[in-house]
Amino acid sequence: MQLRQYLATRNIPIPAFAASIGVSVQAVHRYLSGERTPRRAVMERIQAATDGEVQPNDFYTEPAQAA
Repeated sequence: MQLRQYLATRNIPIPAFAASIGVSVQAVHRYLSGERTPRRAVMERIQAATDGEVQPNDFYTEPAQAA
């Protein structure tokens, strides 16, 4: 599950989630926009905070298929 979807379906405010995983609100915004991928330690905290519903692979998109 994508982090944005997780936060939206559970009505979790970004500032509250950022505090729960020990990063800045700006960092979470960057993760959500795809501007930045969380470091391993942060990914582990995200996975723990979401009870495994958001996995490291959820931060990567599949490459476009060639026609």
